[in-house]
Amino acid sequence: MENEIRFVGKILDNVHGFIYYTEAESKIIDTLLFKRLQSIKQLSVADWVFPGSEHTRYIHSLGVMYIADKIAIQLKLCVKDRKIIRLAGLLHDIGHYPLSHVCEFPYRKDLESFPDDSFCKSINDTVEEKINSIDMDIADDYMKKSSGFHHEQIGANIVLCNTEIRDIIVEECGEEAPEIIADMIIGNIEHDNTNPLFVQILHSELDADGIDYLMRDAMFSGTSFGNFELDQLIGCMTAHEYLGKQILCITPKGIAAADQYLINKFFSYSQVVYNKHISITEWMAEQVVNWMQKNNAYFPRSNILKSWVECDETNNKYIDFTDNYFWSSLQNLINNPLVDTEPNFIKLFCEQLLRHNELEYVKDSEVKYVLSNYSTIKDRIKASNSYQYLGHEDKFAIMLERNMTKQVRDDDFEKYLNSKFLPNREETDTNDEDNEFCEEDKDNLRIRRFMECICICENDNLKLLCDDERSLMYTMYHLKLVILRFFSMPKNEKLTDL
Repeated sequence: MENEIRFVGKILDNVHGFIYYTEAESKIIDTLLFKRLQSIKQLSVADWVFPGSEHTRYIHSLGVMYIADKIAIQLKLCVKDRKIIRLAGLLHDIGHYPLSHVCEFPYRKDLESFPDDSFCKSINDTVEEKINSIDMDIADDYMKKSSGFHHEQIGANIVLCNTEIRDIIVEECGEEAPEIIADMIIGNIEHDNTNPLFVQILHSELDADGIDYLMRDAMFSGTSFGNFELDQLIGCMTAHEYLGKQILCITPKGIAAADQYLINKFFSYSQVVYNKHISITEWMAEQVVNWMQKNNAYFPRSNILKSWVECDETNNKYIDFTDNYFWSSLQNLINNPLVDTEPNFIKLFCEQLLRHNELEYVKDSEVKYVLSNYSTIKDRIKASNSYQYLGHEDKFAIMLERNMTKQVRDDDFEKYLNSKFLPNREETDTNDEDNEFCEEDKDNLRIRRFMECICICENDNLKLLCDDERSLMYTMYHLKLVILRFFSMPKNEKLTDL
């Protein structure tokens, strides 16, 4: 085995400078499946508000490969492992939908369909349920692997099913590499052949994907949220064994950089991703895609999309499944001879989107809180002047939520584990097999929690940032951002000529 990676070329990147690539990576970059990512914008329609946000999943994928390799070098991984990690970073987004996450949500979340005759009421009823359900949930889905029609599962299917991509991987890294890379893409730590440390490099709170998109989105949107101590953060990364599993963590010197990273990611959502104009535009696009795919109108149904991905002979259809596919589908809906049979809101949304317009925002209707007391958030929303709009027939709400982090204090997590795995037996019954089973499940969740969240290794002990008084997460980990906005739904709108 060579003791170094041989590079054959380089690409100049706005964020990282020159990104060098190997011969195998060059072959993948030259495939039509990878070039397809040049036609998928990273931030969908964000360039309507932040005109510089024209960057694509193509350059982001190269950036993730670069960051993933920096982490691998810091962890002193061998050349063979670095090659696998680099290829996984390069391929992690090859399954992305048009407009990135916008066109993905209707496939993966099975969005509700709203009837024409009670459009606003149906939406507002759903939002009211979301408001009432705001709570401090302790997650037990740490390191949950992607499945179904999540873009990561689509990407894993491409890695495993496309002979061109798979052959390049096998020739470079061996027969087991495609399965390892697929596991890394979907966040699967369950296979014995896949080192969970590799998965964490690409699929955790401290992963190369999150690092690159924060830096890249900030640079191209013109904001400063991508500024954090990258070299300090990666330079403090280390691996530590916990219950027989390798955990990606940081040393205490990286606490400030980790805090800075998590806080800036939180701000990037509140100020850019959840921007008022972007959120309504993306929401309109999601409704159109949801209707199209459910009615097999231009956008393929789930089973058809699956065949596009998994069958080599139909890959040309998937290669054309880009942002351009979305925009041409809107035009086709407008020009459809049966346009009168389409729901009124679909026709309206298509016209608005094609003209780079959006629905009218109800002035001063925004309700926004960043609080740790979730009951207070609910009470204040319900006490706001905007809450009355939920009863209007010509106005509807969009609600956005994001937690600062998935971290939760150790004592709260242990209480949760004890309640979740409370044995179904009398207290006097001391069945050892039941106890062993419960402890094994608890340990599994403890391992997954450490794998997904940023944790600190000190004196051979692990703890999360939120359990360390030197970290800002000690007091900020349970903050939740909630934004509620209202928009007007025009009545009896007629389509103009497009």
